[in-house]
Amino acid sequence: MTRLRSAMAKDDLMRRLSVLLGVLALLLTPSLPGTAHAQSRGSLTQAISALKSEFAERSSVLFSQKTRDGFGSDVVALTVAHGKHRFAAKVGVYASDVTDTFTTGDRPVHFRMINVGRDSYTQGTWANIPEGKKWLHRRDSDGFLWSQNLVDALNPKFLQLISSGAEKTSAMDRYDGVPAIRYDGSVKVGSLGSRQAGIYYGPKDGRSVGGRIKWKLWLGPDSLPRRFQAEIVSDPYGPEREVDIVRMNVLYKGWGTPVHIAAPPKNLVAEDD
Repeated sequence: MTRLRSAMAKDDLMRRLSVLLGVLALLLTPSLPGTAHAQSRGSLTQAISALKSEFAERSSVLFSQKTRDGFGSDVVALTVAHGKHRFAAKVGVYASDVTDTFTTGDRPVHFRMINVGRDSYTQGTWANIPEGKKWLHRRDSDGFLWSQNLVDALNPKFLQLISSGAEKTSAMDRYDGVPAIRYDGSVKVGSLGSRQAGIYYGPKDGRSVGGRIKWKLWLGPDSLPRRFQAEIVSDPYGPEREVDIVRMNVLYKGWGTPVHIAAPPKNLVAEDD
């Protein structure tokens, strides 16, 4: 009987050692490549949820942006912008007030745009505004309105598009006074284009060229974007054409800061026919 109990005790000890060694092996084994991608996808999924929560709460954010457009390393145009956005549930950016300066060569063009719902109000050094008025009004202008096909870190559909190729980096930075973790990636799209609201993407449509978007995204501890960088390289239009490259850098701050965005006084607005 004593020998039997001793043998049983040894067997129990061996089973416990086997379990312990298995746990240690899991802890010490390097993560497989797919594991990092799964964690990154999860983090961008959290960012999507965080954005939708901000939309549902009709929250807001302040931003500043620089965009360089050119061929290769040559900068043809530089746009420096800053402003504020207000959100609405299921819509995203419902209202915005954006001021920018567009420079090509030595001729800067100043521009301001206020969007409220489907209405856009613009003014700038290029605009032919009637005497006594300060703004031009358009309704349902695709070129001015924020939409859900923009290359934009505030666009949940874009975050969904890039989530499968996202990789978490070891970089730790601070933006808007909080620590931010960086994610990198690259995605191929079938078509690219630009309008006043920003760079847009979509599936191949036979009318516009596609290209590749190489991006970096910094998320704060609340999973909300604090910085977004993108290099957008369009495919050449022909065998002898250079590729068009757009580089953008956007900083977001003041999430939830109360902002007031309203249409200009009617007596200062003219219709843009």
